[in-house]
Amino acid sequence: MNFKKKSFWGLILIIIGCLGIIFASSLGFTALPRPWSFITGFITGIIVSLGIGLAIPGLIESKRKRNN
Repeated sequence: MNFKKKSFWGLILIIIGCLGIIFASSLGFTALPRPWSFITGFITGIIVSLGIGLAIPGLIESKRKRNN
């Protein structure tokens, strides 16, 4: 996967995860029964982490390509 695709998909995942975090209380994720609220928070955290894991290497690769 080239750096443009990594950066794009990473940013999309970060935006989706952050929107999930922001709207969690208004959508009722915190009012779910105990195990389900943990699972939704865990999945949201994984989505954000995957996005960061794709976006940062993509940005580093684009900087290396510009410097060469």
